[in-house]
Formats: sequence, structure tokens, C-alpha cells
Amino acid sequence: MSTSIGLTGRIARASARRPWLTIGAWLTILVAAAILAGSVGNYVNSIQKNLVTTEANEAEALDAQLRQTVDGQEVYSETVIITSDSHRFGEPPFDAAIASAAAAVQGVDGVTAVTAPVEGAPVAQNGASAMITFHTTADAGVVTAAVDAVAALEHEGVETFVYGRESSNLAFSELAAEELARSEVFGLIAALVILVVVFGALVAAGLPLLVAIVSIITATGTGAVVARVLDANGVPMSDSMTIFIAMLGLALGIDYSLLTVQRFREELAGGASVMDAITTTGATANRAVLFSGATVVVALGGLLVVPLNTFLGIGVGVMAVALASVAATLFLMPAVLRLVGHRVNKGRVPTAHPGMASARWRRLATRVVKRPAWAAAVGAGLLLLIASPVLGVTFANPGPDSLPEDFVAHRANDVYVEDFGWTDTQTVVSIEGAAAASAQVGELASAIEEDSAFEGTTVDWRGDVAFIDTHDLFDASEAQAVQAIERLRETLIPAALAGTGAEASVGGTRAYVMDEAALLTSAAPWAVAIILGVSFVLLLLMFRSVVLPLKAIVMNLLGTLATFGALVAVYQWGWGSVLGLPDLDGISPYMPVMIFALVFGLSMDYHVFLLSRVKEHYDAHGNTKAAVIEGVTRTGPLITGAALIMVAVFSGFAAASIPELSQWGFGLALGVLIDATIIRVLLVPAAMVWLDKANWYLPAWLEWLPRITHEPTGEPSAAPSVLEDDREPALA
Repeated sequence: MSTSIGLTGRIARASARRPWLTIGAWLTILVAAAILAGSVGNYVNSIQKNLVTTEANEAEALDAQLRQTVDGQEVYSETVIITSDSHRFGEPPFDAAIASAAAAVQGVDGVTAVTAPVEGAPVAQNGASAMITFHTTADAGVVTAAVDAVAALEHEGVETFVYGRESSNLAFSELAAEELARSEVFGLIAALVILVVVFGALVAAGLPLLVAIVSIITATGTGAVVARVLDANGVPMSDSMTIFIAMLGLALGIDYSLLTVQRFREELAGGASVMDAITTTGATANRAVLFSGATVVVALGGLLVVPLNTFLGIGVGVMAVALASVAATLFLMPAVLRLVGHRVNKGRVPTAHPGMASARWRRLATRVVKRPAWAAAVGAGLLLLIASPVLGVTFANPGPDSLPEDFVAHRANDVYVEDFGWTDTQTVVSIEGAAAASAQVGELASAIEEDSAFEGTTVDWRGDVAFIDTHDLFDASEAQAVQAIERLRETLIPAALAGTGAEASVGGTRAYVMDEAALLTSAAPWAVAIILGVSFVLLLLMFRSVVLPLKAIVMNLLGTLATFGALVAVYQWGWGSVLGLPDLDGISPYMPVMIFALVFGLSMDYHVFLLSRVKEHYDAHGNTKAAVIEGVTRTGPLITGAALIMVAVFSGFAAASIPELSQWGFGLALGVLIDATIIRVLLVPAAMVWLDKANWYLPAWLEWLPRITHEPTGEPSAAPSVLEDDREPALA
């Protein structure tokens, strides 16, 4: 038997022979991973950073070197905003609030350089708001202490709060942690309910949850190690890594083990012994899991070519959790199944028939096989209809007003816009070698102040370097914001500094986002090419066909396009507002590449699961229609159940109040749903029936490729009749 069961079959049998030893080894891994996972917060943060130097990075570095250091040590710049609807600057209640806020931050150890409004800091023209600026040592604990000290103040009719880059980062991380925890709890509960419905037994339903939890802990520990190594080498890791481990750990862990548990139950129902059932499961289902996981891991490595720490975090997180899920399914699950044995069906729902094929799915598959043209027309029509809004897509980063009203960035932006007349962001022009061109620097500052996109322009000299600071008047989602930075870089600066020898770089939030988008645009084609190329090669190796990989790529591209279209309708057009989803000015620029990569990777899971079963039966009897019916019948409930679990998990994230997290969750949920229904139920079976034997076409010059068998270890069953289902009684 060892020569026919393949690598995954041998792994399953070896793990099952010494179950307690296997489980003990995994417990050791889990303890180590849990310890490492506890440190992950020290090496990730929510600030988006470029991994290559752009013009905005140069401006930021010069600013940090000359203006964000005190005695050679890095400092954080923060602001206390004092605002009131009923009092004004100069009135006793308002001035008392200013004095107590200044005293509160001065009393925090690590706070330096406090500048109160009475000493020249900004006061709104209407007197309704004022700002105190202060610096802190580069320590998040000091910033937190300052935020807490100001939050503890109480002044009737006057509100005080801290706003700045680091305090906003800390607040955002706290909000994200709350959203993740809520989404995870919702996902766990929903997953358990769906698993009980799919498996019809409590014990069987609990096993995939076990694998998912093991995968999340293991992946987080692994991610912490990677983040620590990268941090030591000056490469910042985004907290998108932990977000996607949490988001996909539950989904992928359940997805992979679902297939394994169901195949094990089928083998037991067919009369196999526990060890034989485990071995056959390892040789068939686990092989599909291995190839599915490999496709996700290698293909999503394409995200790593995008030089943004957000994509680095997503790539590392997804790859880590996919590897952990595959490892737990291949090595841990066989040992657990050996101990559970026939008790896998304990706690059975009375109407369930473990291991039996679903007559409802067989009837559906038979109808599709009988009418492939109808199925293809309906499926393609639905996808094109859902995709149509993509023609009007607009890309825009979510602004502060898209965050919850009580979130600090939203509150600060309201004050800036309503009282000061500008947005919460600034643009800075850093000019080196400016001493010999002081007159031209002054002229440039005047030109910037006269520009309709800027206001409140000042010049700050630091030796031979001049910093021109100005406030942005247009919101990030408005086209004028982009045009203003382009005008500054291409017209105003060259006109003012030409021939002076001074070198200027434009930084600030707007410039940074524009440079980031340019990096993403230049790297996106490479990422897509890697994902498509790797997916093609892996499917080619697994199924020895050039037709199936091409078909899979085309259909997954259609599904991804439909997902983009739905994102536009729900967020940009505002259709999702009835569900409480954010109403945005445009889709986040990150979404196309990120959604494409993840939906494509997750879709390949289902494609491999379905095609493995189809190929197994086709190899047994050579009847394409019968193989398609049997493949859909056997995998339909599993794929649907797995998809529903993913949809439930991702929907929890879609309900998040953070716009980008909401778009991630909704896009992944819909992409998986489209793939598991329209594509996997209608388009794939219809295309396979049309292509028939051409499905397995392999050019003669590729015959050297290794053969990966798909038959079970036992004797294959006879080919079922295509029409047999119409006379078959319901089994489940």
C-alpha cells in the first residue's frame, strides 16, 4: 500500500500510528508559538510605510532629523485641541480649560516643549477652538499617559482631547483590536453552527475549529518571529499581518480540515477500518489540501513584490496561516482522527446521514450537466451584471469623516474644517541648500499661500534647511488634493527655485499617499503576473492539463471582476449604507491587488477540491459527465459549507467601523460566495462537460511532468449513470 498512497498518505498513517506522540509534539509547538505571539505587538504598527524611498519619504526623513529630535533623541509631536460650542477664546471657562490642559500634559514625565495658545499657537478666527502643541519622548507609554491626563479633565461646555500621529496610531490600534475580537467571536459562533449543519454531528463539527485555533496561534507565533527579524533589519511590519491571520486563520483552518474530516467519514461509512480510512483520507483529501495550500502560499508571495508594508504584512500573514493550516491538517488531524475513530459521528443530528452523498446536490449537478449552455449563460450573465459597476470605479483613501464620529481623527477633522477652515493634514516642503536662496524661499511660500489648495503657510528655518509648512484645504478624496501636490511639484517649486541650487522635496500626508499609490501601480502588474503564473504551474502539475489551469484562471478573473463591481456599488455608490456599511467617496487603492490576490487564492482552494474529486472518478471510469456529477455531489455540501463559514467570518469584518477593514471583509466574503455558487456550481461543471476529454489535454512535449494519481487506495467504484439520480431516493 505504501507505494500507492503517496507522500500525504504516508504522513497521515505515520501520524496516526503514534497519536499521542504527534499530539504531544504539537502541544510543544503551540506553547512556543503562544509565547512568541505575545510579543507580536512590539514589532507591528498601524502606520502605513513605504519600503523604498520616495520624495515624500525624503521630506519626512529631513523633517524627523532636524525638527523631530531633542538633544539627539526622537520625539513625537502631539496637539491638545480645546473646543467649545458655548465659550470662546479669552473667556474664563475657555482659558481655564487651556491652562488645565497645559498643566496636565506638562505634568506627564517625558513631555517637553509645551506651547499654549497664549504664546502664539493657533486659535480659530471664531475663537471656538485653540490648540496646545507639545512634544514627548519617542515612547508610546508617554503619549498614552498624556492622552489619559487630558481625557481626565472636566470643563463644563469645553472639550479637550489629544490628537497627533502617535496618539491616533494608538487609538486606531485599539479600535482595530476591538473590531478583530468582535469579528472573531462572531465568526467562531457562526462557524460552529454551520459546521453542525454541514456535518450533522457535534464531534465532527468541532474538529475543524480545533485546527483553526491551532493554525491561528501557530501562524501568529511564526509571524512574530518574521516581524522581529525584519524590524531588526530596519523593515517595518504592518499590523495587517495580525489582522489577516485572524481573518483567514479561522477560514482556512476550517476550510482544509473540513475536506479531511468529511472524507474520513465517507471512508468509515464505506466499511473501512479507522487506520485505512485515515490512510485513504491522507492519500486523497490531504493531497488536495497540500496543493491548495501550496497554491495560496506561493501565489500570494506575489504580494511581497509590492513595496508597501501593508502588503508585506498581508503576504506574511496569509502565507503563515496557510502553512500552519496545511501543517495542522496533514500532521495533527490524522492523530486526532485516530483517537476519535467512529466517535467522529457522535452528537449526530437525527436527520443527518454521515458519509452519504446528497441527493439534492446530485439532482442539481445532473441538471447542470444536462443543460450546460443554460448553466453557462445564467452564470456568465450574473457575473457580468454584478461586475458592471466597476466601469465607474473611483479610487480614494478613506478620510477621517468615514471613521466613527467619536474617534479622535474624526473629531479633530471636524474642528479643523469647521473652525480653522482646513483639513487635518499638512503639506511640508523641505528645502536643502536654502540659505543662499532665502528670497526665493519666501517667494515660494507666498505662492503656496496664494494657491487655492493651501492656507496658513509658514517658513521654519533650521540652519541651511528651510521647511515650508502649509495646511491642506481639500479633502483627500477630492481630485483637487492630488492636483495641488502635482502643481506644487511640477510648477510652483521649479518656478521659484530654478537656478538656485536648492533642492526641494514635498512631503506630508497627501504627497505620501500619492507616492504610495505610484509604488502600488508600478508593482501591481508584477504581483498579478506572479499569482497567475504560479497558479497555472501548480494546477498544471497536479492535473497534468494545460486546459484546466487556463479555465480556472479565466473563471477566477471573472469572479474577481464581479467582486470589484459589487465593492463599487456597495461603498462608492452607497448601496451598503442600508446595512450600516460605510458610504465612501471611492474604493481604497489597496483593494484591487489585495482582493484579487486573496479571492484568487481562496478560489483555487475550491477549484482543487472539486477537480480532485472529478479527476478521481474520471480516472476510474473515463466518463466526464458522471465524474462531474459525482465531484459536484461529493464536494458541493463541503464547498458550500466552507464558503458559508468564510462568508460568516469575513462578514464580521465587513461590519467593522474601519473603512478599509470593512472593504476587505466584504470583498472577501462576496468573492468566496460568488466562487462557491455561480462559478463552482454553474460555470465549472458546464465548461467541463463541453470540453469533455479536452479537459485533460497535455501537449506531448510536457509528458515528462510527474504523474500525480487521484484514485483512492481501494478499488474504484463503477461509473454511476448520469441519469441515475432522477430515480435515487434522498440520502441527506
